[in-house]
Amino acid sequence: MMSKSLVSLVLIGGLLAGCGPAETVEQAAAPAALAPADSNIACDTVAGITPVCGFHNPEDLAVVPGGEFLLVSEMGAFMSDEPNTLSLLDIANSQRAPLQINWASTEPRWGDAACIAPDAEKFSPHGIDLMTRADGRHQVLVVNHGNEQIEFFELVAAGAESHLDWKGCAKPGNDAFMNDVASLHDGGFFVTHMWNRSTPFETVVAQLTAGEKVGWVWEWQAASGFTKLPGSDEMMPNGITVSQDNTKLFINIYMANKTIKVDRLTGEVEGEVAVRSPDNVVIDADGNLWIASHLNDPIDGRCEDGQPGPCLLEFQVVKANSVDMSSEVALHHKGEPMGYATVALPHNGRLYLGSAHGDRVASIELK
Repeated sequence: MMSKSLVSLVLIGGLLAGCGPAETVEQAAAPAALAPADSNIACDTVAGITPVCGFHNPEDLAVVPGGEFLLVSEMGAFMSDEPNTLSLLDIANSQRAPLQINWASTEPRWGDAACIAPDAEKFSPHGIDLMTRADGRHQVLVVNHGNEQIEFFELVAAGAESHLDWKGCAKPGNDAFMNDVASLHDGGFFVTHMWNRSTPFETVVAQLTAGEKVGWVWEWQAASGFTKLPGSDEMMPNGITVSQDNTKLFINIYMANKTIKVDRLTGEVEGEVAVRSPDNVVIDADGNLWIASHLNDPIDGRCEDGQPGPCLLEFQVVKANSVDMSSEVALHHKGEPMGYATVALPHNGRLYLGSAHGDRVASIELK
């Protein structure tokens, strides 16, 4: 997710004009203006999309082992680093459930042994990833803007009694401003770096307007720490995921309107798909990529941070084949009951949608 004011200025510079998939399949929807978030919009099913309310900016989602819950990253206002939390979506009961975090250090530690525990009061989650480690423990990685580092958690008793134990962290330093994280089987991870955190905002706007590649991808390994993925310099890398065999990376380049396939070892780009303003990307068990894509006009229709209710900005979900990168538009929606999807997660025959602006997670039946 990125600041609307930044998108507006870059669009004025002409970077995104005319870019995006050539064809769309529009999902029927009740008429609704593209307007700021509205607290009066009911939490009812519209156009087959069913919301669950009570969240605050549910920007990223992951399936909890067992399949009865989703892990939800509730993000603060973008670039504010305001604190927020992680929670659960109880699928059967269609409601938000709190998720307790135990911040006391537990053994064995994960991550970088030298990394300092964060200030729990400043915890500001963004991108998340959940995997089951070789020892059977469930690991959750979280981009934490409160300390601008990756937090390692263990998800214990996955289900209604779930809680998180803080297990460690890894801090890139290097002026990082991160977005999304992807776990690796060997204990490492990849994380996207949008741009240098200390760079004045006006300078970032000017750089992106000029087409400069101000971001890249970090790889972290316990033995080597953070290293830059060769050839990964791009115009604001956003969502990231890895193939099941951990040999290929799939990276959303928000300001270049594309999702790229990268060989992990060489850094070579092996393919790409055109996607308008791609946010998060999810890979399913069949190797399909599910890419949340923003279609809003950032000048005439914007959702301001901090407003209650859902953001109704137009979006689409692009489904792509991770082998040949062929793609189709799986969902195109505008209006109630939800817009501005930042993540699209397939699970048990439904597609779950989160948003960086608003009070709800929504889902629609996959056909």
